[in-house]
Amino acid sequence: MKTYRLSLKLLGTASVSIGLVIILFLLSEKEVHRNNAFTRRYPPHPITKKYDMDLGFNSYYIAGHDHNLLYLGNSTAPWHLLQVDLNTRDTSHIQLKPRFPELEYRSLKINVTPPYFFVMDGTVPFILRGKLEEGMADPWMMGTSYFSRALPIDSNTVFIRALSAKNRTSTLGLIKKYKEFQVRLDTTLLEAQIDGVFDVDGMILKNGDARNMAYVYYYRNQFITMDFQLEHISRQRTIDTVQQTSIKVAGADRQGAVAMKAPPLIINKSASMSNDFLFIQSERLGRNESREMLDQASIIDVYDYKKKTYEFSFYLYKIANSSAREFAICEDRLVALIGNKLSVYRTMAPFFNRNPLESTKETTGQ
Repeated sequence: MKTYRLSLKLLGTASVSIGLVIILFLLSEKEVHRNNAFTRRYPPHPITKKYDMDLGFNSYYIAGHDHNLLYLGNSTAPWHLLQVDLNTRDTSHIQLKPRFPELEYRSLKINVTPPYFFVMDGTVPFILRGKLEEGMADPWMMGTSYFSRALPIDSNTVFIRALSAKNRTSTLGLIKKYKEFQVRLDTTLLEAQIDGVFDVDGMILKNGDARNMAYVYYYRNQFITMDFQLEHISRQRTIDTVQQTSIKVAGADRQGAVAMKAPPLIINKSASMSNDFLFIQSERLGRNESREMLDQASIIDVYDYKKKTYEFSFYLYKIANSSAREFAICEDRLVALIGNKLSVYRTMAPFFNRNPLESTKETTGQ
């Protein structure tokens, strides 16, 4: 009898303990998205939905744009481009091909920088370039420099993130081709907090009109802007307050590969750059924001990186429970890839002018 009672007590204690653990876990999950240290501004209707286009697949990504023409690459059909006329909604399929069919590759990415397109694989490595009207990709760089990110900024220059041979950390740089190749890496741009690889992971962006580039960290509240020569560096913070990257790195395996022990806390999920503005997708809630809102939409925070100010925020609503995985500003439109859909919005004045909301601003500079 005593044994039976003891078993019941132990079972009850275990049940209560498990219940407390589950409750604490659920509360912690909510707190991951909560940060009461900042307040957002939501002006009325800075964007208006124009239409959704069914693409049929969720494997498309934004490869570039030219006025009203949007170009989408496809990760499962790497030599295929879909051209979308944002005015008429007409689509055209563009089949690209390499000059040398025996070309070997692992992970292709296409970028359209009119009138050229670039086909890139940093693991081989190579960069091919061709004219859109011809569709033939000729060798532009073969085997000169490995890279993990690459973004052409003009017909002869590519912005890259690569692993420094000197200290084995990630660094930003440029590949230039005129009479001969020039590879320039600047190891001072990315600031390591833990390992210099995972902790500095992020997105490379460009603004062709203003001739500026940016690097937005995934795991901390910081971004860097610079000109096309990797000069005039400006380090700024978002309205979030997480300054320290929160990741745990496992030891190297037998092949020397290193991985993270657990999924990290993502502060900046995706981003885009246009005019004087940097647009950052966040899934972190500020003061007085409803947790249920994240079940319905993604939050886009807008920064004037020249004035170093936070401007305003707006929502990109989910479609069939899918959130925006990528977005871009194409002149007076915002385009977003959400599930199988291409969502097109009209950006409204004066919010997307060069000097929107001349009310009191919050500084983002360090």
